[in-house]
Amino acid sequence: MTTTSESTSRGESERVPAFGRATPAVAIVSILVVSVGSWWLIGDPEWSVVGAKVATPEEAASKSAIVSCVLFWVIMMHIFTGFTFGNWPFSKVRQPLSGLLQVVADIVLGILATLLWTRGVGHWDPTFSATIVGGAGYTAAAFIVLIGFFAYAFLPTAVAGYPFESVEGPLANVGQWLLGAFLTTIGVVTLVYPNFNAQLAPNAPVSLSTAVGWTYSSIVVVIVCGMLLQNAPWAGIANRHLRSVAALSIVLGGGYVVMLILQAVLGLIVPAFVKDAPTYLSEFETAQLGVCIAACALVAGLLMSPSTNKSVAASRGLRTAVVVAAGILIYVALMRFVGVRVLHFPAIDGSYGGNPLLWVNWTILIVLWHSVAFGGTLATRRSRGV
Repeated sequence: MTTTSESTSRGESERVPAFGRATPAVAIVSILVVSVGSWWLIGDPEWSVVGAKVATPEEAASKSAIVSCVLFWVIMMHIFTGFTFGNWPFSKVRQPLSGLLQVVADIVLGILATLLWTRGVGHWDPTFSATIVGGAGYTAAAFIVLIGFFAYAFLPTAVAGYPFESVEGPLANVGQWLLGAFLTTIGVVTLVYPNFNAQLAPNAPVSLSTAVGWTYSSIVVVIVCGMLLQNAPWAGIANRHLRSVAALSIVLGGGYVVMLILQAVLGLIVPAFVKDAPTYLSEFETAQLGVCIAACALVAGLLMSPSTNKSVAASRGLRTAVVVAAGILIYVALMRFVGVRVLHFPAIDGSYGGNPLLWVNWTILIVLWHSVAFGGTLATRRSRGV
């Protein structure tokens, strides 16, 4: 969130939390209200402008894929504008206009990126074509972003912009963007594209479900370590080159271990009739659970301050445990009731069903816009002493 010194340096009045100690709780409730309301308006399979006129299951799948693709690319654009380029050039404008302009830019760029991949690249490569029945081309374009989430979250969060941390901006920002694009390309070529291309799919080196589960579990490690643990354990390594190598090794290795742990958790909380279905893929489902944990870690890191009444180790351990438990509870609530009854996803059976990877990322975008684009100023007021 924007600090007092940052606001003052831009000529803004000193600001304080609008609701005192209750501000984080008020912010979370407000974010959920905006998230659900905007979902009903735009993304809901039954109520929204997009979903209300669906006639066939194929059309429903296609529209869901379009919503997912646009959402993922809008998030990707916010990662670019908010993190890679440090809110430039929007930070030159006073809030709340600064945040509003950034939100509009993210949406426009996300839509353009979706069109570029599905109508542009898809014109030459049918893997990404917008005309494929069921929206598979949009899904393929969306999965590019999944790899991008990892690359562009890892660079600023886990390794502090390595190897450009000592380079002056904007050169450092451009360098970090290019490195992220390089890492994303490697991931897409090895993990994503072979699974969606009709000729390569039978011999894909890693199955799509494993690729998705491992990648998102690694994202969970990046976010939890960055938001809650201040990048322990690799932060203590003095040499920046060794620290970066250690970070990448721990994140990828830890991501695989986390995927296995989440699979075990899913074995306990997913009903037998779901696990026994031929369409159930435990590796892919770890991404659905992982995004719930990642969202809770972002909320804890961006909206809530750690306790000062406990030791650093105790505070970090407690926050991490609470975040993981909250993420599991959110997954269960979404899949057993909220996903079907409130968000109107198709039911697998009765009231069981949902798509956390879609809706929780929808909520994550609102969290990021509030905390990064608007700098948290929507939950602050001018100090009465100023």
